Amino acid sequence: MRQADANWLALALLVFSCSVFLIARRWHVLLGGVGIQVPYGSLLRYYLIGYFFNNFLPTTIGGDVSRAYNLAQHTDKKADSIASVLMERILGLLATLSLAAIALILVVDRFSAEAGSYLSFIILFLLTAGLISVAALLHPWFYKLVSGIFARLTWMGIGEKVQQLLQAFQIYRRARFAVLKGFLLSLSCQLLLVTMNFCLAKSLSLPVDFSYLMLVVPATFAIGLLPSINGLGVRDLGYERLLSQIGISSVGALSLSFLNTLLPLSASIAGGICLLFQRKSAIMAEQSLSSDSAQE
Repeated sequence: MRQADANWLALALLVFSCSVFLIARRWHVLLGGVGIQVPYGSLLRYYLIGYFFNNFLPTTIGGDVSRAYNLAQHTDKKADSIASVLMERILGLLATLSLAAIALILVVDRFSAEAGSYLSFIILFLLTAGLISVAALLHPWFYKLVSGIFARLTWMGIGEKVQQLLQAFQIYRRARFAVLKGFLLSLSCQLLLVTMNFCLAKSLSLPVDFSYLMLVVPATFAIGLLPSINGLGVRDLGYERLLSQIGISSVGALSLSFLNTLLPLSASIAGGICLLFQRKSAIMAEQSLSSDSAQE
């Protein structure tokens, strides 16, 4: 890694920064589609803070919890905030699996017949399951069925909360254009992440072509959702196994995987700074309210 080309690394960082701006735009589009108006700058800040929390919370979903919390604080709409983050995650997974399916068609000949069949089955099964899940979540019949079941669950108000969340999802049935645009933005973001990986591979002088990375990046992203801290360990294993198929050494594969961790870490530093300022503003607001109450 000490021999990595600085120019390619700088280009990779620029591409990753573009992906962060784009993914925040996706969230902005989805919220706007259901009538929730939040400034783009605030959503970008919440995303950066989410990257910061990904370093400590289990799986990359930890940052999603942080984003949902911050948005709920901003809008005072808990169910809608959680639904928007979940819809984002679903669209991201569908875009990831779609890209993997396209890439598999291009590079399946690099695997043995058995391995190629196995990969094809896994990717197509997950993609089909994802599409069915989205259709079910947005279908009125599914909403009535599940809502009726949870209406009977009164323990700790869980049933009511699930009903509110399902109802928030139903709003996206009337925002199909926003959902479609969100999916296209997710696909564009995934392509940017593949481009970032291509730049990182070039910096390390690894002989990996773009089409093969179109399979590696989505596959390792999905693997990174397994229990881990920021995908460490499980994602590295994915890079090593997939890149070994085209003759990349373990050292090269792990170096590429580690650089994929370092770039989000750079974004998490900005998120940590945003979090400090956010907490400082909240404390000042609380002190101001306390002072006003004391004067009254």
